[in-house]
Amino acid sequence: MSEPTAPAAADALSADDDLPRRVLRLGPAPRPAAGTGSASPHWIAASVHQPGRDSLVRAAQEQGAQALLLIPDETAVGGDAGLGLATGQASASGSPGSTGAALDGWLDALEAAALALPVVCVAPGGTAAQRRRAAGLGIQVWLASMPDPDALHWQLGWAVALNERQAALRAQLDDRKWTERAKGLLMSARELDEDSAFRLLREAAMHAHLRLGEVARSVVHSAQLAEAVNLAGQQRMLSQRLVKLMAQRAAGIEPKRAKTLQDESCARVTANLARLPGLLSAQAAPGPDLEGILEAWRRLEPLLVGKPSVEALVAADDAAQDLLGRSDALATALAASGAGKPLQVVNLCGRQRMLSQQLAKEALLADLLPGRDPGGLLDSLDRFAAGLAALEASPLSSDAIRALLAEVSAEWLRLMRSLRDAHGREAAGGLARSSEVLLDRLDLLTGHYQQSLQIILG
Repeated sequence: MSEPTAPAAADALSADDDLPRRVLRLGPAPRPAAGTGSASPHWIAASVHQPGRDSLVRAAQEQGAQALLLIPDETAVGGDAGLGLATGQASASGSPGSTGAALDGWLDALEAAALALPVVCVAPGGTAAQRRRAAGLGIQVWLASMPDPDALHWQLGWAVALNERQAALRAQLDDRKWTERAKGLLMSARELDEDSAFRLLREAAMHAHLRLGEVARSVVHSAQLAEAVNLAGQQRMLSQRLVKLMAQRAAGIEPKRAKTLQDESCARVTANLARLPGLLSAQAAPGPDLEGILEAWRRLEPLLVGKPSVEALVAADDAAQDLLGRSDALATALAASGAGKPLQVVNLCGRQRMLSQQLAKEALLADLLPGRDPGGLLDSLDRFAAGLAALEASPLSSDAIRALLAEVSAEWLRLMRSLRDAHGREAAGGLARSSEVLLDRLDLLTGHYQQSLQIILG
């Protein structure tokens, strides 16, 4: 915030073309002196007489304002010179107190509107706190008295130039911030050193004909979107795993270990629900609201406490299916909003995690609940086999991904042989144990897909 002295014409901002042609005047309507006109200079596009966020934003948008001229208390800067602007020395009718109160109202409106437009303020006095606040809001010029219209127009041009320079500096700092975040992300995800990560970003920017900061921002947002898909997919899986572990306890299959895993899964759900809102807020199209997922979890969580009775199992499975459906809708919407097929693979692999738990859950419930339809188990088996074939055919690959896929396929074959050779509770127990091995491999595999360069640099 400054009050420069207007230089000679040769040293000015060059010519009239550099001066704002559409200025929005903020403050009470001027009171012309007797016998004078009230026409404003041609560069005053419109006036806003009462402080308020909505009216300020609407007027700035409708008028295409290039700058703002704030005169919080017209009486405190003198009479009118027939131009619709107060001029001259402060009049006896104004007071520092009235100016201060009016100024606070306009500062509140400017803060709420957040227009990022240059501002010239004409007001005598002002407290130190008001001056600091005005500087923080980006008011570039503060004048104690009203200059003539030409000099005021030049001051507005000066404010525009300062605002453009400040915006350029903010953009540079913003680009640097995003570049550092993107470098750190690449270093962590791809085990690169700092120079290699920066070189990868720079090459991507050159290839895309974009600024480095734009590419860095895109990298961070892409990584956040992939993480959101992964976490929403985890909620699907955890909904089925929790009921599976509850059923294991009811069936007496490694009950202590099942209780430990159940507690860990509950903590994982809570952590995911704490992380997801931040990831979704960074996306342009976040998909379904989280409130439905939270409500489904609030239904399921208390049912997991205590001894797992048949009634509790049935109620928990119903709540888990609700959580599954809502989480699947979120993961699918997020995957569809991203960069094409690579993100769909993250969602597909996450769904395989869920199916590894769902098929074990269905086998256990079929044994524990007489009359339970075995069709759920058969459907889960068919969908898992189809999903595994789709992952093996996916072009999104790396050495680590291929190795993990081979492990998943081998465990899947062992699981199928176990189902063929065992029946009843023995088969359900073997399926529960195999499902944990599958889950571990699929969790790692989903993480590799999430961190693949095809997604991060997509």
